[in-house]
Amino acid sequence: MYTQCPACHTIFKVTPAQLDVRGGMVRCGICSAIFHAEERKINEKPKAERTEAAPKEESPVPSNDKHKRSGRSRRRSGRRRADKLRFIDEKLARESGIPTVTKQPLFLKSRFHVSSLLWGFGSLVMLVLLAGQFVYFFRNELATIPTWRPVLVDICQYAGCELRPLRDISKIELLQTSIAPHPQVENALRLRATLVNRAAFRQAYPWMEVTLTSNAGQVIARRAFAPIQYSETPLEAALTPNVVANALLDVTNPDGKAVGYEIRLVTP
Repeated sequence: MYTQCPACHTIFKVTPAQLDVRGGMVRCGICSAIFHAEERKINEKPKAERTEAAPKEESPVPSNDKHKRSGRSRRRSGRRRADKLRFIDEKLARESGIPTVTKQPLFLKSRFHVSSLLWGFGSLVMLVLLAGQFVYFFRNELATIPTWRPVLVDICQYAGCELRPLRDISKIELLQTSIAPHPQVENALRLRATLVNRAAFRQAYPWMEVTLTSNAGQVIARRAFAPIQYSETPLEAALTPNVVANALLDVTNPDGKAVGYEIRLVTP
């Protein structure tokens, strides 16, 4: 951005840092006039005027000492005047806090703050921890996504966590069932069933709900069995695809009135 001094019409380049110091107020470094830079803004970059000075005729330089002394005195007075103006300008700048456009750098160097780096690193660590907690507590829900499950399996191997097996109860079939009186307990029945997992993946054992009915079709008894209660063999973690699993269920038969039964696979 360029601005022009209203007093001496000198054009300066100003930076945002200079405008932020005193709300846009700056001091001319040539005549020390104070003005608002944005109000005197020049949109286009000023073009440098190129003028070719005509060759001047060399005038004879007087060789007497009087002219030499007058030239030196003029230079000394000019330096004193410039030093005085610079002193006044620096004093006014210190007292008012208004920046002088000729003494402000056009480009401020960015300062490296260690605290900003630490805050950024701490924020990154907190985000990683938050993401890790989310994955840990919702790992089973995320594991239902096919592309996520292999990654979560590897993570749990290192983290020591367990994933709940995938479950699609519609892919589990009851191949055959049978019912007979309990060999040791009166008014009790023993049911046998065979399960097979038709899914392409291992999945958890289902719960089995047994319902006993009378001649009139009324429900006499109903009970749900957890996998650990009906498995004939040591229970594995999950049903392997296309591998048969046997179930043994003992239920009571109130007053021996049960004539019908139903086995239904349910989710816990």
